[in-house]
Amino acid sequence: MISASLAPVLALLLTQSGWALAQAKPREVGRTYWELIPEMEVWVRLVPEDPAGKPPLVNLVLHAFFPGRAERDPYTGLPAWPKGEPARLTISAEPLASTVARELKLSLVIDGRTMDLTRPGSSYRELYCLGNTEPGGCSPTAVEADLDAATVRSLVDARLVTGSALGFPVKLAVADQMAVCEFATKAGLYANRPPVRYTARPGTRPGAAAAVDEGAAAEARRERGPHLVWPK
Repeated sequence: MISASLAPVLALLLTQSGWALAQAKPREVGRTYWELIPEMEVWVRLVPEDPAGKPPLVNLVLHAFFPGRAERDPYTGLPAWPKGEPARLTISAEPLASTVARELKLSLVIDGRTMDLTRPGSSYRELYCLGNTEPGGCSPTAVEADLDAATVRSLVDARLVTGSALGFPVKLAVADQMAVCEFATKAGLYANRPPVRYTARPGTRPGAAAAVDEGAAAEARRERGPHLVWPK
């Protein structure tokens, strides 16, 4: 039972993101253990490109939540990385400093297939300023939508991911997709199978793992792990 004195603290924690408290760098995969809840959050922050080459204006943050007490590392005593699949997956669109959202909407286009994550009837929520979870304290500044594991994996495997976040066009770089791959692996979205990594030939997409023969690609697909193989 949460005491009355701890209730305001818990309310504040519920409006925070682990990456923000850790001041994480873009594409860094990390975890935060919320001991009062208790819950483990695995996260990665992306700063997607503007397709027109303009300066980026928004963060896209993937979150995986694992409720319950965390196991402790026997050597350090710190909370260990979670095991199994998360209870909940979300993606949030959050403005960079000095950016004002044009609209509280988020959509992704994955290899030409549009996913409107904030359409009527979908599972999403508006995020208000620090410490406020309801209208009245301030205006909403960001939006968070629920995802499923298949959608996260499709972000890894896609040849092209674009979309619109808070009214601004966005595009994922290959390095962003590789960060999502690491996030998905640490969040247990590949049934604890290790990722299959390849080295790209000169001239292929930077950082991409496209330089593989068809046999290796077929084996990767059979293993169902992230392979980052794009057709020629």
